[in-house]
Amino acid sequence: MPTALSMFKSNTTLRDAWLQAFDARAIAVQGNLVITMPNMDFIPVFHHFEEENIQAHADGCFGTIDCFQWPQAYDNIFCNLTCIPRKEAFPSLHPLHWAWFTPTQEDFKPIPGTSFPVGTLTSDKVEGLDSPHKLAEKWVQDWRANQQGKNDAVTHPLTFCDLLMFVTDAQRLFLKIYSFMKWILLAQPHITAGDRTSVVNLEWMGTFTHNSYMCNKLYIAGIPIWYVCTMAYIPSNMMVKQPILLTHPDQIILSMYTEGNKVRPYEIIYRGPGGYNRQLHVRCLYGGTTFKDPEPGPSSGPSSGSSSAPSSSTAGPSSQPSIAGKALTKNHNRKHRHQPYVKDARPAHHIQSGESIRDKWKDPESPYFLPSKLHWDDALKRCIKDSSCVRTPYLIDRGYRFPEPGLLVGPKLPECLQGYIATWLACCPLWIGQVDHNPPHNYLSPQLWHDFLGSRISAQSQATAPKGPGPKKKVLTVVEKRKGMMKDLFGDDMVDSHRDLFAPEGMVKFRGEQVPVASLAHPPQLLAQKITWELFELGFRYELRDLDRHLDKGCWAEDLVGREQLLHAIFPGKAGLVMWSEPFPTDNYGMWNNTLIGVLPYLESFRQLLCSWDDVPPLLTLPLIQENFTDTKWWEVACAATAFYVQMFFDHFGRPPVVPHSLPL
Repeated sequence: MPTALSMFKSNTTLRDAWLQAFDARAIAVQGNLVITMPNMDFIPVFHHFEEENIQAHADGCFGTIDCFQWPQAYDNIFCNLTCIPRKEAFPSLHPLHWAWFTPTQEDFKPIPGTSFPVGTLTSDKVEGLDSPHKLAEKWVQDWRANQQGKNDAVTHPLTFCDLLMFVTDAQRLFLKIYSFMKWILLAQPHITAGDRTSVVNLEWMGTFTHNSYMCNKLYIAGIPIWYVCTMAYIPSNMMVKQPILLTHPDQIILSMYTEGNKVRPYEIIYRGPGGYNRQLHVRCLYGGTTFKDPEPGPSSGPSSGSSSAPSSSTAGPSSQPSIAGKALTKNHNRKHRHQPYVKDARPAHHIQSGESIRDKWKDPESPYFLPSKLHWDDALKRCIKDSSCVRTPYLIDRGYRFPEPGLLVGPKLPECLQGYIATWLACCPLWIGQVDHNPPHNYLSPQLWHDFLGSRISAQSQATAPKGPGPKKKVLTVVEKRKGMMKDLFGDDMVDSHRDLFAPEGMVKFRGEQVPVASLAHPPQLLAQKITWELFELGFRYELRDLDRHLDKGCWAEDLVGREQLLHAIFPGKAGLVMWSEPFPTDNYGMWNNTLIGVLPYLESFRQLLCSWDDVPPLLTLPLIQENFTDTKWWEVACAATAFYVQMFFDHFGRPPVVPHSLPL
């Protein structure tokens, strides 16, 4: 096959200043295409026309179709991606170097006290990854990346494969911020003015285009631009300085993720050729969205500048429509978890399978419970519990994100209570990471939580039962059922690799404290109160998140960062909703602070969140400011906000919400 070396003659006497947008400081041939570059010395292979899988590789990136790793075709909708920085331009001592850091097993610090292979990044790597975050804050003063949960997520317990994706997602977010700011502040003004050609910025990724108009505009802005056309459309007056061979992506990792000697590939989230659809999927956060397709957007039309395959008969210096790819079905290449709480199978009434007949609107009598906050207690009593208010069919997952506190401390037998609490504490770090990062398709009903937490005791009873001749019909043993249930919750690979949850004479961990399993048969009252308090708090936070995502889909779609920032601003600390890595609070905080000035910012954030829901009370539409924030105002707004939330929750979930309780002190 001919190359540019045999098809074009070099003219090294040409000066770079003489070259224009359609001249070739470098020229190469790829198939029937000619690719020219007016302002740089290399031409990368153009990966665009073939259908390829969007699937994270061993480093968490997507390989040569990843706009954060390799130049892609220009698209007006994603114009700022031309300004993504190139890894080679930032050596290891530069803060931007961390935007391409790939964690290894040596950077993974396992969490003690759990039998699951979960952990966090080592502190030095967390500190290093904070460097791009600080740069983003410097460029955009109102940007708070830590409010998004991505920076601090590396301090929460995750499996290594999930942690790798969290880090990669955080890096992509930063690179999008970087490219957007560079486009707005540097490239776009030159394109708008169009009066003189800027010096090419060697730090930027650049882009391919076969649109002659955009080629000239991007060249003026100083963006590395590779012009793609067929031989028939090469300008007759084109000056060629140097024919070269294509640059191949030898440094990009193409292998799949492995653990030990076993290949454990990430999910395929899309398959298709280059263009708008592929870029849309590449830019979306990968962690936690592997079973979802991004919302469909406008196809790249003639105005987008996105490249389609030029041919000798049709290609020319004009835009072509982008080829729309094919989204994979949700069943493609995915090990689906069992769906124990399928929405279509849910009852029309608000009593769920496995729920006891006790009044769910009241806490059971227990020394392990502290009372709910007064506002929440009043809101639960005032809620209109008429089943006609419940909006069916249910459009939101009604399962419990975390086990009900009453279920956890409900068993009367000491050995059962020990098993329930120890099982939860052993699985807690992994489950929190799952809910926050990669939630199951369906959350659990109370009955399934009961079965799971009690499965340890059942398994022990099964192991000590006398052996006899088994029935002819194959029946799953309790141990097999327990393992199947854990696979439903945590996935096949996780269960196959973990040891037993805990040993009766061993230790489990809560908030950094080692807890003897033997002590949980009669748990210390303060410890049990702390565990139930945390479950109330976690349940409230994640139910609030999911209800808001359902009731205000528009805000989440239009401004994901801003909405998460507002949600996290309701709660103190830097860990977002998770709380796992923070010290246990020693005083009332957040919306329940003991001072008005301490309550104000958190209650105002809660008010703002609720304000975008339908049928919001008029009292919640007025901003809270320090000048008029009195004890009376606090009481009125807190009562209105809690009552509105409880009613809206019941109307959509058909059950009472999990609400915050008093802090054990």
